[in-house]
Amino acid sequence: MQSDRLAPSVGAFPWLAIGALVMVNALWGISFPVVKALNEITDSHFGIDPSEHSNTFRVLASSWLLATRFTSAFVLLCLFGFRLVAQTSRQEWRAGSIIGILFFSGMVLQVIGLATIPASRSGFLTSLTTVFTPMLGIFMFRIFPSKWMVIGAILALLGVMVLTGLVLIDSSGIRFAEDAAERWTWGDTLTTIASMFFALQVLLLDRYGKQMRSVTLTCGMFATTAILSWGLFAFIWSTQGLEQSGGAAKQVMDWIRMTASPGYAGSLVILASLCSVISFGLMNRFQPHVSASQAAVIYSLEPVFASSWALFLPGWLSQWTGLGHANEFWTWSLVVGGGLILIANVFALYPAKTNRETVEPPVG
Repeated sequence: MQSDRLAPSVGAFPWLAIGALVMVNALWGISFPVVKALNEITDSHFGIDPSEHSNTFRVLASSWLLATRFTSAFVLLCLFGFRLVAQTSRQEWRAGSIIGILFFSGMVLQVIGLATIPASRSGFLTSLTTVFTPMLGIFMFRIFPSKWMVIGAILALLGVMVLTGLVLIDSSGIRFAEDAAERWTWGDTLTTIASMFFALQVLLLDRYGKQMRSVTLTCGMFATTAILSWGLFAFIWSTQGLEQSGGAAKQVMDWIRMTASPGYAGSLVILASLCSVISFGLMNRFQPHVSASQAAVIYSLEPVFASSWALFLPGWLSQWTGLGHANEFWTWSLVVGGGLILIANVFALYPAKTNRETVEPPVG
């Protein structure tokens, strides 16, 4: 592999890379209200009461959503980035597939865990990626974070705790939410493991991205995620546990008709294009220009953007899908939590040691 296959430099201080990763989080934030709308469309289509749905049905619906989202994303990538897909080497396909396996594993565990724990706990536990990334980096690659990075990670965790409602701020003061002291559950364990998979994804993208054209890893990532998602859907569909999924015990054509409906199809296009092709393309292209630990803290901006989009996107989606979505409002949790996460990014990125010397290409 020649040196021109490596990710090109973006300068001594990677302003372009940082800006691109911030944009990635902004696009990921859009996915939260969109996925919520898609879940409600699915429940409505199959006549499912959200308060009484089975875990089997939720995993089945989530695997269908992941499968259609990343299949659509891969098709869009082939249509608008044909040269990129055609020129991706076997080694780049393999590296992208490994990243795809990690991403898929984290997503599935997160979805299953979310069925048994509150969203606030899931959001906080997923944010442990910010801590696990430098920790795993030490054990796997002997990469030690700076003191600024450690401070940034701690502030990011505090910010996510406030933003996701694990820590409440109101007229009575600052306190932990009631569910914060609940007994540790199996859902907590699965979500924590999911955050480890996401941390590994960040680390391997950092590793592979310095050895090859990082943007090409998107091809294998999308294809692998789509294939594994279809496999999970088929596995659940073929098991006897499907009988316990209530409204999911339908024909496959029911799922296809739902996907072809204007509300579902339009929302899926948003997920596949903005929240997948563009966002993960930017992530894979620019993340290798900052350290893996810095990238993990930048990714903690995702819930800030998700909360911000929720201030007006739900109302717009309601008009489009015909479902009732109320816009959210500014809260002290959003202001304080988001502020802490922004400050965390300042600490994590200053001083930014991002000298990207030429990396020896891998053998073979």
